Amino acid sequence: TRPARQRRSSLLLIGSVVYLALIFGVMLWRGVSIEPEWTLLALLVIAVALGRGRTFIGDWAPFLLLFFAYEAMRGFASKTGFPPHDLSGLERAVFGGAIPTLVLQKAFYQPGVVGIQDVIAMVFYFMHFVLPIVVGFIFWLNSREHYRRYIAALLLMCLLSFVTYLFWPSAPPWYQLHDVVKINDKTVHMLWGFTYVSPIYHSFNPNQFAAFPSLHAAFPALATVYAWSRFRALAIGLLLWTVAVAVSIVYLGEHYVVDALAGFVYVATAALIVEGVSRRRANRAPTPVPTPARPSA
Repeated sequence: TRPARQRRSSLLLIGSVVYLALIFGVMLWRGVSIEPEWTLLALLVIAVALGRGRTFIGDWAPFLLLFFAYEAMRGFASKTGFPPHDLSGLERAVFGGAIPTLVLQKAFYQPGVVGIQDVIAMVFYFMHFVLPIVVGFIFWLNSREHYRRYIAALLLMCLLSFVTYLFWPSAPPWYQLHDVVKINDKTVHMLWGFTYVSPIYHSFNPNQFAAFPSLHAAFPALATVYAWSRFRALAIGLLLWTVAVAVSIVYLGEHYVVDALAGFVYVATAALIVEGVSRRRANRAPTPVPTPARPSA
């Protein structure tokens, strides 16, 4: 019956939220880096429970392969020899001579102490891969076509960012400004002493000059854009998450505000291109010719 199906769906939704919160909470607690492959493995269990495991693998495997290819290329971009740009001058010009990272750290950071704000900011920072994938999973459950457009925009945005990192690398605040503390490193060292990173990610070369644009800010912003028309409550939550991420990455010294603003520009660019192409393809698709009704005898 319909009430029974609705009750089953509600229980599965609640169970999925608790399951994901438990998985990712334990990983954060034990200092395990939450990477795309762990996120997708966790979501695969839910897809199997829904009877859509095979479809999930077919739809998500190409995304995972392309995303890993992007991560590998992003590491390569740091070896091209282009000198990193210093954006502190632009940041000062935008904020009347002030550096927001220094302002926030002076107000809230206490050396030698792990504050609650440090932990909260670090959690927002480390959920970088989790959020866009989980939101994509929600889209996938409701509309595979909407999911494909979202993933296409996500990958296009990554590609545009990679080109920027390749030819126009930029240094983050912690690298460029001696007064900025790299709070993540201090917090991780004091809480765990280390973080576990899988052999897959160990094989990639991290790029410390991939600061502009900030994909940490861009990923939740893109999820907000694609949730807005179909999932308004989720979109509002994602909008608040985006703001929290932007404040966190600036406070942690990982990005300037202008990095985050550039990320939003890349979001708009990728979404406009993908949606424009999608509309053009839909307009070109032949409309089915209705079959004339046969007169009744």
